Amino acid sequence: MAVPNIVKGAYVDILMGDGATPEVFSPICGITARTFTKQVNTNDVFVPDCTDPEAIPHRRVNPTGTQWDLSGEGLLNLANWQDLDVATTETRNFRFRVSRPTGSTTDTGYFAGPGLVTNLQIGGTVGAGEFASLSITIASDGEWELVDTTT
Repeated sequence: MAVPNIVKGAYVDILMGDGATPEVFSPICGITARTFTKQVNTNDVFVPDCTDPEAIPHRRVNPTGTQWDLSGEGLLNLANWQDLDVATTETRNFRFRVSRPTGSTTDTGYFAGPGLVTNLQIGGTVGAGEFASLSITIASDGEWELVDTTT
């Protein structure tokens, strides 16, 4: 029986670049739920059957563009607050990394590209032991690529 090649959620991170040269990427600390979405935008066209004009036409999908979105939720880390706020008005470089435990070098990599924080939510609940929450959405602002770091 083949062993599934799966990754624990703790090894999926959203990282933000610092804009320096060379650029250093750091995880957005406190984010505990992370999502990467790649979407192909399309224009659907329905092609009629010329030999049978009453037949129901079949859909053809024409790709018109691609977009990538990152989202995350978790705890507010004040060390990230100002950088995330700046990223709502300036395009920054981001990475969505899939890694493995230290010492493992199989099947790792990341999606990378420019993005803009389009939604930043900070919340809090009054109660014993409650911490402030953070929710972010990052929209791609240019081309992204998948970088394979398998060694």
